[in-house]
Amino acid sequence: MSKKKRNEKGDKARPPRRGKRISFESAIFIFGLLSAGSDRATIERAFKLALRGPDLLSDFLRAWAVSQGEDVDRLMSGEPTTPATRAEVKELVEPFLKKGAEMVAFAQIADIYLFDKERTPENIVYAFYTGTRFVIAREREPTNEEAKRIWEITLWIAKNSKIGKIHWEELERQGTVFLKDWIDRRKEDARKKYVTFLSQKKRAEATAEEAFESLITDIFGDREAT
Repeated sequence: MSKKKRNEKGDKARPPRRGKRISFESAIFIFGLLSAGSDRATIERAFKLALRGPDLLSDFLRAWAVSQGEDVDRLMSGEPTTPATRAEVKELVEPFLKKGAEMVAFAQIADIYLFDKERTPENIVYAFYTGTRFVIAREREPTNEEAKRIWEITLWIAKNSKIGKIHWEELERQGTVFLKDWIDRRKEDARKKYVTFLSQKKRAEATAEEAFESLITDIFGDREAT
């Protein structure tokens, strides 16, 4: 048997590799960093805090900034000369940790209803209801007008999606009462699942807070007294 054939046989016999999933905490931090990285004001603030940091880091950043033609003294004008505090770092990072937690919670919803389970018209409704409602009303109860808009968008997607269209048309053939019953059940279930989503988001935020405190303690030492 030729080497090529042996390789081909071996390739066929080898099971497909699956990537290892990243940790929940890492996902939050990655999403948070991506969000922060698109905000120029945040990048500048982080740079200033770093210039007030440990000498080794601040000396390196100062030398790099000067090499890029940056007037560091002008940039740091008005900034305290003391090292950055835990509170200052947290004030900068916290909004992006919360944003990262939201994105992770949405990723979980997509994983549960669009990828991990059998793809069904019901799951399409649940996933897009969650996303649409959060964009429009976030954590508060939507107004009647907002609720109407949320369901208009969600049901339009369900009706016109590749999976949902077939099911929708079948219900219409059976009669409007069958379609209405199906929609009413989806609305009831979707509202309950939205409450679950908000709970997931809160847990993700708590996890982000714990991970941040652990990381910041490694940098600044023991936690500051509250």
